[in-house]
Amino acid sequence: MIRVGYTQRHYAAARNFVEAQTPGVELVRAGNVFRYPDYALFKAFGHVDPLLGNLHWGGGGVDLLHFFNTMSLGRTPWVTTFETILPRWTETRGWAVRPGLRLLAGKPCRRLIALSQCAADFQRGFLADTPDMAEAIRAKVTVLHPPQRLLADAPAAAEATIRLAIVGADFFRKGGREVLRAVDRLLAEGAPLHLTIVSTMAIGDYATHATAEDLAEARRVIAKWPGAIERIARLSNDAVLDLFRRSHVALLPTWAETYGYSVLEAQAAGCPVLTTDIRALTEINDDAAGWVIAVPKLANGNGVIGTAAERAVFAELLEAGIEAKLRAILTDPGVIAAKGAASLARIRAQHDPAAHGERLAEIYREALT
Repeated sequence: MIRVGYTQRHYAAARNFVEAQTPGVELVRAGNVFRYPDYALFKAFGHVDPLLGNLHWGGGGVDLLHFFNTMSLGRTPWVTTFETILPRWTETRGWAVRPGLRLLAGKPCRRLIALSQCAADFQRGFLADTPDMAEAIRAKVTVLHPPQRLLADAPAAAEATIRLAIVGADFFRKGGREVLRAVDRLLAEGAPLHLTIVSTMAIGDYATHATAEDLAEARRVIAKWPGAIERIARLSNDAVLDLFRRSHVALLPTWAETYGYSVLEAQAAGCPVLTTDIRALTEINDDAAGWVIAVPKLANGNGVIGTAAERAVFAELLEAGIEAKLRAILTDPGVIAAKGAASLARIRAQHDPAAHGERLAEIYREALT
Protein backbone atom coordinates (compact mmCIF):
# COMPACT_ATOMS: atom_id res chain seq x y z
CA MET A 1 0.00 0.00 0.00
CA ILE A 2 1.40 3.38 -1.05
CA ARG A 3 0.72 6.24 1.35
CA VAL A 4 0.10 9.38 -0.71
CA GLY A 5 -0.23 12.75 1.01
CA TYR A 6 -2.32 15.63 -0.30
CA THR A 7 -2.55 19.21 0.94
CA GLN A 8 -5.41 20.57 -1.19
CA ARG A 9 -9.03 19.49 -1.48
CA HIS A 10 -10.39 22.15 -3.81
CA TYR A 11 -12.44 21.15 -6.86
CA ALA A 12 -9.53 20.51 -9.23
CA ALA A 13 -7.54 18.45 -6.72
CA ALA A 14 -10.60 16.41 -5.77
CA ARG A 15 -11.49 15.94 -9.43
CA ASN A 16 -8.08 14.67 -10.49
CA PHE A 17 -6.70 12.61 -7.60
CA VAL A 18 -8.13 13.15 -4.11
CA GLU A 19 -11.40 11.38 -4.97
CA ALA A 20 -9.95 9.09 -7.64
CA GLN A 21 -10.44 5.31 -7.59
CA THR A 22 -6.74 4.48 -7.10
CA PRO A 23 -6.03 0.84 -6.15
CA GLY A 24 -3.26 0.09 -3.69
CA VAL A 25 -3.15 3.69 -2.42
CA GLU A 26 -3.95 5.15 0.98
CA LEU A 27 -4.59 8.88 0.68
CA VAL A 28 -3.83 10.96 3.78
CA ARG A 29 -3.96 14.68 4.54
CA ALA A 30 -0.48 16.25 4.80
CA GLY A 31 0.53 19.54 6.36
CA ASN A 32 2.06 22.58 4.70
CA VAL A 33 3.85 25.30 6.67
CA PHE A 34 3.11 27.85 3.91
CA ARG A 35 -0.60 27.47 4.55
CA TYR A 36 -0.49 29.85 7.52
CA PRO A 37 1.28 32.91 6.05
CA ASP A 38 -0.69 32.48 2.85
CA TYR A 39 -3.97 32.42 4.79
CA ALA A 40 -2.92 35.56 6.67
CA LEU A 41 -2.16 37.36 3.40
CA PHE A 42 -5.51 36.25 1.98
CA LYS A 43 -7.38 37.58 5.00
CA ALA A 44 -5.48 40.87 4.81
CA PHE A 45 -5.55 41.49 1.05
CA GLY A 46 -8.25 39.19 -0.34
CA HIS A 47 -6.09 37.13 -2.67
CA VAL A 48 -3.63 34.24 -2.56
CA ASP A 49 0.03 35.01 -3.14
CA PRO A 50 1.09 33.20 -6.35
CA LEU A 51 4.41 32.16 -4.84
CA LEU A 52 3.43 31.06 -1.33
CA GLY A 53 0.13 29.68 -2.59
CA ASN A 54 1.92 27.21 -4.85
CA LEU A 55 4.78 26.09 -2.61
CA HIS A 56 4.87 23.27 -0.07
CA TRP A 57 7.09 22.34 2.83
CA GLY A 58 6.33 19.77 5.51
CA GLY A 59 3.93 16.88 5.82
CA GLY A 60 6.10 13.83 6.52
CA GLY A 61 4.97 10.26 7.19
CA VAL A 62 3.99 9.47 3.60
CA ASP A 63 5.70 7.72 0.69
CA LEU A 64 4.74 10.35 -1.86
CA LEU A 65 3.05 13.75 -2.04
CA HIS A 66 0.57 14.74 -4.78
CA PHE A 67 -0.22 18.41 -5.45
CA PHE A 68 -2.20 20.51 -7.92
CA ASN A 69 -0.15 23.35 -9.51
CA THR A 70 2.13 23.22 -6.45
CA MET A 71 5.79 22.33 -5.92
CA SER A 72 7.63 21.19 -2.80
CA LEU A 73 10.79 22.41 -1.09
CA GLY A 74 11.04 19.20 0.95
CA ARG A 75 12.83 15.91 0.41
CA THR A 76 9.75 13.66 0.29
CA PRO A 77 9.14 12.43 -3.29
CA TRP A 78 6.33 14.34 -4.97
CA VAL A 79 4.25 14.63 -8.12
CA THR A 80 2.01 17.48 -9.21
CA THR A 81 -0.91 17.78 -11.59
CA PHE A 82 -0.90 21.04 -13.54
CA GLU A 83 -3.14 22.87 -16.00
CA THR A 84 -0.83 25.29 -17.84
CA ILE A 85 2.77 25.92 -16.75
CA LEU A 86 5.00 25.29 -13.75
CA PRO A 87 6.25 27.22 -11.85
CA ARG A 88 2.79 28.70 -11.41
CA TRP A 89 4.21 32.19 -10.72
CA THR A 90 5.98 32.67 -14.09
CA GLU A 91 4.11 35.90 -14.91
CA THR A 92 4.25 37.55 -11.48
CA ARG A 93 7.48 36.43 -9.84
CA GLY A 94 10.01 36.35 -12.67
CA TRP A 95 12.99 36.33 -10.33
CA ALA A 96 11.76 33.02 -8.86
CA VAL A 97 11.33 31.14 -12.14
CA ARG A 98 14.77 29.52 -12.24
CA PRO A 99 14.64 28.44 -8.58
CA GLY A 100 11.23 26.95 -9.36
CA LEU A 101 12.60 25.10 -12.38
CA ARG A 102 15.38 23.71 -10.20
CA LEU A 103 12.69 22.20 -7.97
CA LEU A 104 11.13 20.56 -11.01
CA ALA A 105 14.50 19.21 -12.18
CA GLY A 106 15.45 18.00 -8.69
CA LYS A 107 15.28 14.41 -7.48
CA PRO A 108 12.25 14.76 -5.13
CA CYS A 109 10.07 15.83 -8.09
CA ARG A 110 9.16 12.54 -9.74
CA ARG A 111 6.32 13.25 -12.19
CA LEU A 112 4.55 16.28 -13.72
CA ILE A 113 1.03 15.23 -14.66
CA ALA A 114 -0.47 17.48 -17.34
CA LEU A 115 -4.27 17.76 -17.42
CA SER A 116 -4.13 17.72 -21.22
CA GLN A 117 -1.76 17.44 -24.15
CA CYS A 118 -2.16 21.20 -24.50
CA ALA A 119 -0.77 21.70 -20.97
CA ALA A 120 2.10 19.29 -21.68
CA ASP A 121 2.97 21.24 -24.82
CA PHE A 122 2.85 24.54 -22.89
CA GLN A 123 5.28 23.15 -20.32
CA ARG A 124 7.68 21.68 -22.85
CA GLY A 125 7.65 24.87 -24.90
CA PHE A 126 8.27 27.00 -21.82
CA LEU A 127 11.47 25.05 -21.14
CA ALA A 128 13.05 26.12 -24.43
CA ASP A 129 14.71 29.08 -22.68
CA THR A 130 16.34 26.87 -20.03
CA PRO A 131 18.18 24.14 -21.96
CA ASP A 132 20.30 23.27 -18.92
CA MET A 133 17.22 21.89 -17.13
CA ALA A 134 14.83 21.20 -20.00
CA GLU A 135 15.73 17.55 -20.61
CA ALA A 136 15.43 16.56 -16.95
CA ILE A 137 12.04 18.25 -16.60
CA ARG A 138 10.54 17.15 -19.92
CA ALA A 139 11.27 13.52 -19.08
CA LYS A 140 8.91 13.81 -16.08
CA VAL A 141 5.90 15.14 -18.02
CA THR A 142 3.00 12.78 -18.66
CA VAL A 143 -0.62 13.42 -19.66
CA LEU A 144 -3.62 12.20 -17.67
CA HIS A 145 -7.07 13.63 -18.35
CA PRO A 146 -9.51 13.84 -15.42
CA PRO A 147 -11.86 10.92 -14.76
CA GLN A 148 -15.59 11.31 -15.21
CA ARG A 149 -18.31 8.94 -14.03
CA LEU A 150 -21.35 8.45 -16.23
CA LEU A 151 -24.36 10.46 -15.10
CA ALA A 152 -27.01 9.04 -17.43
CA ASP A 153 -27.69 5.99 -19.57
CA ALA A 154 -29.09 7.97 -22.49
CA PRO A 155 -29.58 11.58 -23.64
CA ALA A 156 -32.58 13.57 -22.44
CA ALA A 157 -35.81 12.75 -24.22
CA ALA A 158 -36.65 14.93 -27.19
CA GLU A 159 -39.17 17.73 -26.64
CA ALA A 160 -40.83 20.35 -28.81
CA THR A 161 -38.63 22.92 -27.09
CA ILE A 162 -34.85 22.54 -27.20
CA ARG A 163 -33.37 23.13 -23.77
CA LEU A 164 -30.01 24.94 -23.61
CA ALA A 165 -27.83 25.41 -20.52
CA ILE A 166 -24.83 27.63 -19.80
CA VAL A 167 -23.07 27.37 -16.43
CA GLY A 168 -20.29 29.44 -14.88
CA ALA A 169 -19.71 32.45 -12.64
CA ASP A 170 -17.66 34.14 -15.38
CA PHE A 171 -20.69 34.40 -17.66
CA PHE A 172 -19.09 36.77 -20.17
CA ARG A 173 -15.77 34.89 -20.38
CA LYS A 174 -17.74 31.73 -21.12
CA GLY A 175 -19.45 33.38 -24.09
CA GLY A 176 -22.66 34.36 -22.33
CA ARG A 177 -23.06 37.74 -23.99
CA GLU A 178 -22.78 36.21 -27.47
CA VAL A 179 -25.14 33.36 -26.50
CA LEU A 180 -27.77 35.86 -25.33
CA ARG A 181 -27.52 37.93 -28.49
CA ALA A 182 -27.91 34.87 -30.71
CA VAL A 183 -30.76 33.40 -28.66
CA ASP A 184 -32.52 36.78 -28.56
CA ARG A 185 -32.65 36.91 -32.37
CA LEU A 186 -33.80 33.29 -32.66
CA LEU A 187 -36.54 33.73 -30.06
CA ALA A 188 -37.75 36.82 -31.92
CA GLU A 189 -38.22 34.55 -34.95
CA GLY A 190 -40.28 32.11 -32.87
CA ALA A 191 -37.59 29.46 -32.40
CA PRO A 192 -38.56 26.79 -29.81
CA LEU A 193 -35.68 27.38 -27.40
CA HIS A 194 -35.36 27.57 -23.64
CA LEU A 195 -32.10 28.83 -22.12
CA THR A 196 -31.11 28.24 -18.49
CA ILE A 197 -28.26 30.42 -17.18
CA VAL A 198 -26.49 29.47 -13.95
CA SER A 199 -24.21 32.37 -13.12
CA THR A 200 -23.57 35.26 -10.79
CA MET A 201 -22.76 37.18 -14.01
CA ALA A 202 -19.59 38.77 -12.70
CA ILE A 203 -18.00 41.41 -14.92
CA GLY A 204 -14.44 42.57 -15.53
CA ASP A 205 -12.95 39.17 -16.36
CA TYR A 206 -9.45 39.05 -17.87
CA ALA A 207 -10.62 37.80 -21.27
CA THR A 208 -13.65 39.86 -22.37
CA HIS A 209 -13.17 42.90 -20.09
CA ALA A 210 -16.96 42.93 -19.78
CA THR A 211 -18.40 46.14 -18.33
CA ALA A 212 -21.48 47.27 -16.42
CA GLU A 213 -22.97 48.20 -19.80
CA ASP A 214 -22.56 44.60 -20.98
CA LEU A 215 -24.25 43.38 -17.81
CA ALA A 216 -27.15 45.81 -18.30
CA GLU A 217 -27.61 44.55 -21.87
CA ALA A 218 -27.62 40.94 -20.68
CA ARG A 219 -30.22 41.70 -18.04
CA ARG A 220 -32.43 43.45 -20.60
CA VAL A 221 -32.41 40.38 -22.86
CA ILE A 222 -33.15 38.02 -19.96
CA ALA A 223 -36.04 40.21 -18.80
CA LYS A 224 -37.40 40.36 -22.35
CA TRP A 225 -38.02 36.58 -22.47
CA PRO A 226 -39.33 35.50 -19.02
CA GLY A 227 -40.75 32.25 -20.34
CA ALA A 228 -37.79 31.31 -22.48
CA ILE A 229 -34.72 32.50 -20.57
CA GLU A 230 -34.24 31.54 -16.92
CA ARG A 231 -31.34 32.79 -14.82
CA ILE A 232 -30.26 31.20 -11.53
CA ALA A 233 -27.41 32.81 -9.62
CA ARG A 234 -26.05 29.65 -7.99
CA LEU A 235 -26.67 25.91 -7.91
CA SER A 236 -24.93 23.10 -6.08
CA ASN A 237 -22.79 20.81 -8.20
CA ASP A 238 -25.40 18.05 -7.88
CA ALA A 239 -28.10 20.44 -9.11
CA VAL A 240 -25.91 21.46 -12.07
CA LEU A 241 -25.46 17.80 -13.01
CA ASP A 242 -29.22 17.33 -12.82
CA LEU A 243 -29.65 20.38 -15.08
CA PHE A 244 -27.34 18.77 -17.65
CA ARG A 245 -29.41 15.57 -17.51
CA ARG A 246 -32.54 17.57 -18.37
CA SER A 247 -30.91 19.71 -21.05
CA HIS A 248 -30.46 18.93 -24.73
CA VAL A 249 -27.43 21.15 -25.43
CA ALA A 250 -24.83 22.58 -23.05
CA LEU A 251 -23.02 25.76 -24.02
CA LEU A 252 -19.36 26.62 -23.39
CA PRO A 253 -18.41 28.92 -26.29
CA THR A 254 -15.65 30.28 -24.10
CA TRP A 255 -13.11 33.04 -24.73
CA ALA A 256 -10.52 31.51 -22.40
CA GLU A 257 -10.34 28.17 -20.60
CA THR A 258 -7.53 25.94 -19.37
CA TYR A 259 -9.61 22.75 -19.52
CA GLY A 260 -13.42 22.69 -19.27
CA TYR A 261 -14.59 20.22 -16.60
CA SER A 262 -18.22 21.13 -17.32
CA VAL A 263 -17.80 19.68 -20.81
CA LEU A 264 -17.08 16.26 -19.29
CA GLU A 265 -19.99 16.58 -16.86
CA ALA A 266 -22.46 17.51 -19.60
CA GLN A 267 -21.22 14.75 -21.91
CA ALA A 268 -21.50 12.23 -19.07
CA ALA A 269 -25.14 13.29 -18.72
CA GLY A 270 -25.73 12.59 -22.42
CA CYS A 271 -25.90 16.34 -23.13
CA PRO A 272 -23.71 17.31 -26.11
CA VAL A 273 -21.75 20.54 -25.81
CA LEU A 274 -21.17 23.55 -28.06
CA THR A 275 -17.64 24.89 -27.48
CA THR A 276 -14.96 26.98 -29.08
CA ASP A 277 -11.73 25.32 -30.23
CA ILE A 278 -9.29 26.92 -27.78
CA ARG A 279 -6.75 25.16 -25.56
CA ALA A 280 -7.70 21.66 -24.33
CA LEU A 281 -11.29 21.87 -25.60
CA THR A 282 -10.19 20.32 -28.89
CA GLU A 283 -9.10 17.24 -26.92
CA ILE A 284 -12.45 16.72 -25.19
CA ASN A 285 -15.01 17.90 -27.75
CA ASP A 286 -15.42 17.52 -31.50
CA ASP A 287 -18.11 17.60 -34.16
CA ALA A 288 -18.95 13.94 -33.58
CA ALA A 289 -19.86 14.41 -29.91
CA GLY A 290 -20.91 18.08 -30.05
CA TRP A 291 -20.38 21.31 -31.95
CA VAL A 292 -17.14 23.27 -32.28
CA ILE A 293 -16.79 26.93 -33.27
CA ALA A 294 -13.44 27.92 -34.80
CA VAL A 295 -12.21 31.23 -33.37
CA PRO A 296 -9.03 33.28 -33.93
CA LYS A 297 -6.22 31.60 -31.99
CA LEU A 298 -2.55 31.96 -31.23
CA ALA A 299 -0.15 29.10 -31.91
CA ASN A 300 -0.51 27.95 -28.30
CA GLY A 301 -4.30 27.61 -28.59
CA ASN A 302 -5.28 30.74 -26.67
CA GLY A 303 -7.74 33.12 -28.29
CA VAL A 304 -6.52 36.24 -30.06
CA ILE A 305 -8.04 38.73 -27.62
CA GLY A 306 -5.12 40.92 -26.53
CA THR A 307 -6.44 44.25 -27.84
CA ALA A 308 -9.85 45.91 -28.00
CA ALA A 309 -9.88 45.49 -31.79
CA GLU A 310 -9.02 41.79 -31.50
CA ARG A 311 -11.73 41.29 -28.88
CA ALA A 312 -14.30 42.96 -31.16
CA VAL A 313 -13.41 40.59 -34.01
CA PHE A 314 -13.44 37.60 -31.67
CA ALA A 315 -16.88 38.54 -30.30
CA GLU A 316 -18.36 39.05 -33.76
CA LEU A 317 -17.11 35.69 -35.05
CA LEU A 318 -18.17 33.90 -31.88
CA GLU A 319 -21.69 35.33 -31.97
CA ALA A 320 -22.08 34.39 -35.64
CA GLY A 321 -20.78 30.89 -34.93
CA ILE A 322 -23.20 30.33 -32.05
CA GLU A 323 -26.16 31.48 -34.12
CA ALA A 324 -25.16 29.28 -37.07
CA LYS A 325 -24.81 26.18 -34.86
CA LEU A 326 -28.15 26.81 -33.14
CA ARG A 327 -29.89 27.32 -36.48
CA ALA A 328 -28.46 24.01 -37.70
CA ILE A 329 -29.75 22.27 -34.56
CA LEU A 330 -33.21 23.79 -35.04
CA THR A 331 -33.23 22.58 -38.63
CA ASP A 332 -32.26 19.03 -37.65
CA PRO A 333 -33.03 18.46 -33.96
CA GLY A 334 -32.52 14.71 -34.38
CA VAL A 335 -28.79 15.35 -34.33
CA ILE A 336 -28.99 16.08 -30.59
CA ALA A 337 -29.69 12.45 -29.66
CA ALA A 338 -26.95 11.17 -31.95
CA LYS A 339 -24.37 13.54 -30.50
CA GLY A 340 -25.60 12.82 -26.98
CA ALA A 341 -24.99 9.11 -27.52
CA ALA A 342 -21.54 9.88 -28.93
CA SER A 343 -20.81 12.03 -25.86
CA LEU A 344 -21.63 9.14 -23.54
CA ALA A 345 -19.45 6.84 -25.62
CA ARG A 346 -16.40 9.15 -25.46
CA ILE A 347 -16.73 9.49 -21.68
CA ARG A 348 -16.81 5.70 -21.34
CA ALA A 349 -13.79 5.30 -23.60
CA GLN A 350 -11.57 8.20 -22.52
CA HIS A 351 -12.49 9.18 -18.94
CA ASP A 352 -13.36 5.90 -17.26
CA PRO A 353 -12.69 6.32 -13.49
CA ALA A 354 -11.34 2.79 -13.07
CA ALA A 355 -8.87 3.16 -15.96
CA HIS A 356 -7.84 6.57 -14.63
CA GLY A 357 -7.22 5.11 -11.18
CA GLU A 358 -5.10 2.29 -12.59
CA ARG A 359 -2.97 4.79 -14.53
CA LEU A 360 -2.61 7.04 -11.49
CA ALA A 361 -1.49 4.08 -9.38
CA GLU A 362 1.02 3.20 -12.09
CA ILE A 363 2.38 6.76 -12.03
CA TYR A 364 2.79 6.52 -8.25
CA ARG A 365 4.63 3.21 -8.54
CA GLU A 366 6.90 4.60 -11.27
CA ALA A 367 7.60 7.65 -9.11
CA LEU A 368 8.85 5.47 -6.26
CA THR A 369 11.09 3.12 -8.26
